[in-house]
Amino acid sequence: MKRKIVVGVSGGVDSAACVLMLKEAGYEVVGVMLSMCGNEDERTADELSDALGVKVLWRDVRTSFEQRVIEPFIAGLLAGVTPSPCTVCNPEVKWRELVRTARQIGADRWATGHYCRVVEHDGRRYVARGADALKDQSYYLWRLDDDILSGAVMPLGDSIKSRVKDMVAASGLGSIASGRESMSVCFFGGGGYGHLLRQRCDVEALRGGDVRDMTGRVVATHEGFPFYTIGQRKGLDIPRGMCVVHIDAARNTLYIGAPDSLYCQTIRLRDVVVRNDDELFGSDRLRVVVRGIGRNPEGVAQARPCDGGIEVRLESPGAWAVCKGQPAVFYIDDRVVGGGVMC
Repeated sequence: MKRKIVVGVSGGVDSAACVLMLKEAGYEVVGVMLSMCGNEDERTADELSDALGVKVLWRDVRTSFEQRVIEPFIAGLLAGVTPSPCTVCNPEVKWRELVRTARQIGADRWATGHYCRVVEHDGRRYVARGADALKDQSYYLWRLDDDILSGAVMPLGDSIKSRVKDMVAASGLGSIASGRESMSVCFFGGGGYGHLLRQRCDVEALRGGDVRDMTGRVVATHEGFPFYTIGQRKGLDIPRGMCVVHIDAARNTLYIGAPDSLYCQTIRLRDVVVRNDDELFGSDRLRVVVRGIGRNPEGVAQARPCDGGIEVRLESPGAWAVCKGQPAVFYIDDRVVGGGVMC
């Protein structure tokens, strides 16, 4: 008998490639389409089933997505922090529903089209960086637990995006391969998270306020602090070379300063997930990533338990523009060994 596996499918090229690769590997593939924002229905799942040549199940997860992802995201913005919704959605909604569905239909494996790998080290499974450095998504999966990782499969981990698109096109799915790739968070829509805030929040929560320099002098105004984040200058009429360096949510005030002032060598984390305490706190090869792809700290990091969380010390010059609410993720070589939320 073929081994049964469920695959999260969306109609995009990556999940289509995932299905094709697993069918080629001899699995009995069952697709699972999740309706998170209400844009997908059972008819969409049927159409995708015909296109991919596998059964595609439709699952309505709008309620859990709203409660676990969208509402906390908005609450975080209104508190002056910058949440990372994808790092919550993956373990608490997407992968969790794949595992649930797999067990319902008798499958013991579950897969997605993430550009990551699953590796084993000392008897434990870990998420690891994918081969395509420009598409690597391991940063967003730091909270996957043993229950999820026990059966997780990520077929695109050793693949390069351009070759994946070529493979899907060659299989006869040219319309999927040529589809536009979305780079934004799925529930932002075309207007970004600013549009979402204006839809969901009352006028008082989004009122304009002052922009001050670090001496306290008012230099400009803003449209409402939830629309801004640390390091931002876009959308503000501020002196050239300046950016947001502090958000005072209680006073609805932004403070600006020089970008170089945003380097820090000490980070504190809450809501920590650690795969192996001894490895994390004893490694001399520990690295920290504070944004998925972009400006990340150089050099080795040192981590230690601190006040129910973790304190991380970095080599000079440290991390740039760290934002409360964003993840800091620990790596040893390519393996994700833990992470937490910056506070």
